[in-house]
Amino acid sequence: MSDWISVNDDRRPEHRCDLLVSVKYIRRHENEDGSPNDEEGSEVAMGEYVPVCNSRDLSYFDSYSSLHGDDWWITHWQPLPAPPTE
Repeated sequence: MSDWISVNDDRRPEHRCDLLVSVKYIRRHENEDGSPNDEEGSEVAMGEYVPVCNSRDLSYFDSYSSLHGDDWWITHWQPLPAPPTE
């Protein structure tokens, strides 16, 4: 399997495609006393690259999962592995 590629890297998929994405998130909670308790984490999810009008500024990465947290952002991506040959 290939290495993770930062979304800040110049490399991008050439067309819309499914990917593995690394997602960082923040889940906002309140403790019993009402004080804020933010939980930070990261996970790997299925996602896609969406090219828009051949513009890097408008194109974006997206995650298919909506359960990450209150705030989330994709930090890295990598192509899906090739399927088994057997």
